[in-house]
Amino acid sequence: MDMDSPLLLTLSHHSGQKEKKENETEARFTRIEMHIAWLRRDVNDIRNELRDIRGEIKDVRGEVKDVRGEMKDIRKDMQTDFRLLFSALIGVALGLACIMAKGFHWL
Repeated sequence: MDMDSPLLLTLSHHSGQKEKKENETEARFTRIEMHIAWLRRDVNDIRNELRDIRGEIKDVRGEVKDVRGEMKDIRKDMQTDFRLLFSALIGVALGLACIMAKGFHWL
């Protein structure tokens, strides 16, 4: 067979196309592998950020519990202060009523 025969040219053309397709496929796989590596890195970054956020949320929850406890203490103090102030107001009103009654000679 001659090197310029149509059969050999066709076979060599097909083998060249096959090599070209394999190279294209290899390049595609390489790009896909790179994208997968980037995605894995991004997912790991997201996981790390979520861990940080969860830790911060736990800290905030603890602070909210502390604030609630402080608010309960303030409410108790306010209730005690209100009772004391209201008692003083009633005492002043009764004292003023007594002074007025004596001034008008009602007593």
